[in-house]
Amino acid sequence: MAAAAACGGRSNEHQCITQWIADHFYMCEGCSVPRCLLYEMYRENCRQYDQNQVNPATFGKLVRLVFPDLGTRRLGTRGSARYHYDGIRIKKSSSFYARYFYLLNEKKYHSADVSSSEEVAYYQSDDYTKGTPGINLDTEKDKFGTSLTEFRRFSSWEEELRKKHSYEMVALLADEYCSYCQDILQNMRNKELDKVEDCITSFWKSLQPEIIMLMSLPDMCQLFKCYDRQLFKEMESILLHDFLEDVSIQYLKSVRLFSKNVSIWLVSALEDFPLLLRVLKIKEVTVFVKRIRRKTYLSNMVKTMRIVLNNNSRVSALKSDLNAVLNQEIVDIPGNTLQKKFKHVDGMESDLELKCLNNLISLLDTSTDIRVFLNSVSANLRTFVIQPSKSKEEFKQLAAKFQLGWNFLLTAVSKAMTLSHMDSFGSWHLFNLLLLEYVIHILQSHLEEEGEDGLSVIQQNSSSVQVVHKPAHLLDDFSVEQPQVEVPEPAHVTLTQSQSDVNLSSVILKVLSCLVDTATGNKLLQVMLEDKITKSSVKLNLPVGKDALITLKDGQRFIIRTSDPQQISSGTCLRENQTDL
Repeated sequence: MAAAAACGGRSNEHQCITQWIADHFYMCEGCSVPRCLLYEMYRENCRQYDQNQVNPATFGKLVRLVFPDLGTRRLGTRGSARYHYDGIRIKKSSSFYARYFYLLNEKKYHSADVSSSEEVAYYQSDDYTKGTPGINLDTEKDKFGTSLTEFRRFSSWEEELRKKHSYEMVALLADEYCSYCQDILQNMRNKELDKVEDCITSFWKSLQPEIIMLMSLPDMCQLFKCYDRQLFKEMESILLHDFLEDVSIQYLKSVRLFSKNVSIWLVSALEDFPLLLRVLKIKEVTVFVKRIRRKTYLSNMVKTMRIVLNNNSRVSALKSDLNAVLNQEIVDIPGNTLQKKFKHVDGMESDLELKCLNNLISLLDTSTDIRVFLNSVSANLRTFVIQPSKSKEEFKQLAAKFQLGWNFLLTAVSKAMTLSHMDSFGSWHLFNLLLLEYVIHILQSHLEEEGEDGLSVIQQNSSSVQVVHKPAHLLDDFSVEQPQVEVPEPAHVTLTQSQSDVNLSSVILKVLSCLVDTATGNKLLQVMLEDKITKSSVKLNLPVGKDALITLKDGQRFIIRTSDPQQISSGTCLRENQTDL
């Protein structure tokens, strides 16, 4: 403790932390320490001695620096399981010994150390709690009002990736990334939103080049895309679990601002990262921002609509006017096509939208709870759009057809009420906006849940090839140009220009970018061949790790051999085929 307190200066910071860890913990087979509890104890120590704190990802690396063979395991019942450092135990001589077992019980953590039951039993007793120091940790209960849920790991998926790539690197990266996600969620539950920015920036800055390259591989990107979706869904749940809840306008503004800031922080942190990784991350955070925007907008409208529904005279007038519009032929106003649409012999499918609206009108007799009205809309969407859909394309078609008819119906009703100068038009206008936006939210949310196909999110100009990573440095003979996206060509190609005296000394090879074929997942290298004599050029997309035989029109041939993008700095080997020259 004294050593940790006395340490000063940035250069000694990590050494002080590792010394603190070694002073308080030791290797012990069969024992475990909750990962977040160890970090919280470290934070307590920093606060007590006014020391700067490192982020959780850095702290985890320092723990493994002290205990290189440390394992990780998840303990606890379903819904309350936590990640533990497996194979260490707190020392009895530690000044945190009593505090550790008190918090272990207070937070309801599970421990693999069966010998700790007596300590836990004692430190939960009145004898200890009466003399507990005034240092308190946040409880497991979410301060935003929702319970702490488990961050689910895709263990079998991770195991498959370990077989394809470096076992240790994949395991370390997956552990660190999930810890990073959990740290963000914990800060949000603790209402420490200002710490989320540091959590995001520090994690991405701490990644080593080889980890970044591993993380940028298409199959790894898909794994972390799933973790991102889980992260942002949980963030959304913490910020605004139910937009029907009565929250202040100021809180809604704060939530919108925070979601935008998260996007800005992430985009800034990923500025120099490979394009594929950057695009997938930005896509997921953009979906998060849009969902928050929709939910806060709906929350505002619900708040206003509740005022209308709580006024019996307004509700009666609204119902009367809507019945008049739909049942008493008020729609026979010149220029209004509502009656034609719904009475056309081929317009039976449009009765779906009319049925939905009639259901809502009938509910005005029995309920003033906005939740009941929106549940009715949700049920109709499930019945008429979501459940009948057998594929994403079919869902899009049914959703577009329903939304077109729904918008037409509500617009026609608004037009009829406006031209008839009906008293309830103001109430209907609010109801109309809410119904339109809610249908959009439900349909869009379902589409977002389905997700996008593979790597097509970065598709441009209907191309099946995408830029993954622009080489950072190449051999001196190569020049770097801006990456361009082209459809892949076969490995065996012929230059279109003809020159009888062409030789390899006149041919320049330029590496443009690394690519991924979204149809097959194969890596490609985009290059440009230029003839200095004829000033002609051709672009080629070459399969990585294979030889491409290039045949000139005069019969000369040479081979371009490409290497894996992970070793792109070693360059591309251009050599003559001695047997053909």
